[in-house]
Amino acid sequence: MKISVYMASVFVLAGVSGGFLSGCSVESDSWINSSRLEIHEDQFTDTFETKKLDEQTLRAIAVYHQRYGNGPLMVSVSYDPKSSRNTQALARNESARIVSGLRQNGIEDIQMTTTAVSGLGDVSNTVVTFAALTAQAPTGCGMIPGYTGLPEASTKTEGEPDYRYGCTVETLIARQVTRPSDLLGKPGFETNADGNRQANVVDGRGYYGLSANPDLGGETASKD
Repeated sequence: MKISVYMASVFVLAGVSGGFLSGCSVESDSWINSSRLEIHEDQFTDTFETKKLDEQTLRAIAVYHQRYGNGPLMVSVSYDPKSSRNTQALARNESARIVSGLRQNGIEDIQMTTTAVSGLGDVSNTVVTFAALTAQAPTGCGMIPGYTGLPEASTKTEGEPDYRYGCTVETLIARQVTRPSDLLGKPGFETNADGNRQANVVDGRGYYGLSANPDLGGETASKD
């Protein structure tokens, strides 16, 4: 069988192309974000003039603690041992008032103290602090160029991207989380409809857990 010049050239080009394809990879790093929002430990601390801690302010503190708190609410009322106005007795009275106001707004775990501060003067201050949890965007995630202003031109086509698609969505979701601790799970909700069980249905083997069923020990086919 004769092979024409045209057919020979086709075979040659096919062989060369195959050599090139075998020597390079078409795989590249994804520019799509695969990380979800993160829960971070934080610390809330603020200082108030004691007499200005009215009912509305105490309610706001209680709401903030219920949303982000990750431990007891610690309150310290200061007084000046050398002051005739800002006395220890006044600090104790104010402490009782503050505790009562916080408990009326649903805060039970309160650690109240009074602190002597020399040279403070006649004005008492109250320091409120507690460990907190916050929801944040995945590490390394930013907002998409152009979200808050004109985007800068980018000619990057390979390597580590300046922005991974989907980061803006995760960032905006993180800002809307009311109680970040809910994302860590809550004890006492282990029912047939709890989230962990539903996750097992979707990602595991069903309603009853993630471990495989034991061998039923049934009949086996003959090896003959």
